Amino acid sequence: MDAFIFLFLLCVFCFQSKVTYSTKCGDAGPEIHYPYQIKGQQQQQNDALSGFELLCKDNLTTIHFPSYGNLVVKSISYDTKNIHLLDPNNCAHRVFLNLNLSLTPFHYFYVLKNYTYLNCSTTLPRPFVEVPCLSASSYHVYTVDPAVPVPGSCEGVKTVAIPFAYSPYLSDKSLGLRLTWHLRELEGNEAVNLNRSSHKSRNIVIGFSICVFVMAMLLLISIKVRGATRNLHQKEEQLLQS
Repeated sequence: MDAFIFLFLLCVFCFQSKVTYSTKCGDAGPEIHYPYQIKGQQQQQNDALSGFELLCKDNLTTIHFPSYGNLVVKSISYDTKNIHLLDPNNCAHRVFLNLNLSLTPFHYFYVLKNYTYLNCSTTLPRPFVEVPCLSASSYHVYTVDPAVPVPGSCEGVKTVAIPFAYSPYLSDKSLGLRLTWHLRELEGNEAVNLNRSSHKSRNIVIGFSICVFVMAMLLLISIKVRGATRNLHQKEEQLLQS
């Protein structure tokens, strides 16, 4: 009987945990589950939060930011809560310059520092380093510390808090575009709580039903084993008496 009680409690504990459904966009794509979902896939609607909708096209996972556009999702770490993004235009500093995260659940994963983007009509000598993907033949863009005096041939475009200034040793494509998220404020939303509670309750009911079925089967087997043992003992007693 103690074994049955232990098994029952173990089943209840296991199935009270949230069942997480995951999917992928293409074989090489990142695992996608709560709080993310792929747009148009209804099976994860109860697991999705506003701002965490991903797009899947041509086996490529992307996320849309109204202030910039689509960024490619390279990987998602659910343990450390960071999403690694790539700019399809191969210009991370264009993303830094335009991306507005204030209305999203995200912020940069790295420590930020203010930098000013300069637009210059002529090239500047070192230590200034031009940002090639933002520059053209008629103008040249640089990132500098805001305390640096603005040269006469330049004008300040914008001062933003970004992970790092431009450097030719840093890849425009892959570095810096790591974002992290926090769910505490979002989960305070009543509708989200209702969806999650409903989802968890359904999982508990399913788990409890499975446990009851397993317990019933084990109990039936136990009864049959006890009946067979009792019959065997009766036969042994009859043989001894004869």
